Amino acid sequence: MNTQPNIHCLSISQSDFGRLHNGKNVQLFTLSNTQGTEVKITNYGGIIVALNTLDKHGISADIVLGYDDISSYETDPYYLGAIIGRYAGRIDQGVLSINGQQYQLSINNIDNQLHGGMQALNKQLWQATTQSTTEKVSLILQHSSPDGDNGFPGNVDFKVKYSLNNNNEFCIEYYATTDKTTVINLTQHSYFNLAGHNTGEVYQHQVQINADHFLPMDKRVYPTGEIRNVHNTQHDFRQLTAINKHINSDDEQITIAKGFDNYWLSKQNAVTEAAFIAKAFEPKSGRQLTVYSDQPSLVFYTANYIDGSQIGKGDFIYQKHGAFCFEPLRLATQHSGANINNTLLQPETPFYSKTRWFFTHSD
Repeated sequence: MNTQPNIHCLSISQSDFGRLHNGKNVQLFTLSNTQGTEVKITNYGGIIVALNTLDKHGISADIVLGYDDISSYETDPYYLGAIIGRYAGRIDQGVLSINGQQYQLSINNIDNQLHGGMQALNKQLWQATTQSTTEKVSLILQHSSPDGDNGFPGNVDFKVKYSLNNNNEFCIEYYATTDKTTVINLTQHSYFNLAGHNTGEVYQHQVQINADHFLPMDKRVYPTGEIRNVHNTQHDFRQLTAINKHINSDDEQITIAKGFDNYWLSKQNAVTEAAFIAKAFEPKSGRQLTVYSDQPSLVFYTANYIDGSQIGKGDFIYQKHGAFCFEPLRLATQHSGANINNTLLQPETPFYSKTRWFFTHSD
């Protein structure tokens, strides 16, 4: 339900969010600022449970899909709001090769491993601490993944830091270290609907992606190896373009994905964070999300596989194309396309990445 917001001070608070089936207690953390933005995050899966922002009329709405209770997140098949890893994406047959050594990963999606396998980072209870300064409030989540977890080599220590400031900037920082060469490909999998999580299809949203090239997929939804210019394609989002312009077309790529679900290769000014990587605007509310990231590629996904089988917050039934995801990733670059070597994590080289979401509203 859309309500007039309480304008909070910059603060972070903690409350109970129920108990997992294994009996462990789960916490919910609320980050608030003076602009009426409020983010609720659980230490289960690093999941963003709710994200309330103001529209152009000063009305607040929750703009991410999610559930009201922890038991629904335990069985959620869509990775709503979660940290994805160790490896975001599909690995064919679960076969991973690193420096000539082959590893058999767990299979959790027909004939492949999807998003890190079974009980991956999105299904873990992370250790949580909080920080508050005059500039921002932060939630710091840490999790250690043991050698052999879902078949991946190396003991890997993960840390994710969520921060909110009074400029309506929400920052996600990723850290990882390993004791053995391995792969990591991390992202945040929030499903956005800037009109409100319970308003249905996002066809009226306008999207802009700072990329001249994208990666076509084959019928099994793996990159073909081609790096294709977006010019004269239905994947050209270099200017703000309504999602409904092409999403129901007979374009081969859109047919394969049942919507949009490709890698766009970020321009260099996006990778250096001199420019945004993507933005979305919803005309009725005036809400705009602008994303900056140091990652070389972005998956733009339009909730193509949500099928009405899950009951979300407020008993709303989520449907196909009822949200979109902006997922910065390091698998693909302008020079190599999709190459798993881009995701290598070495013991001597810790991983760090930062993604920033800016929330604004306009007429």
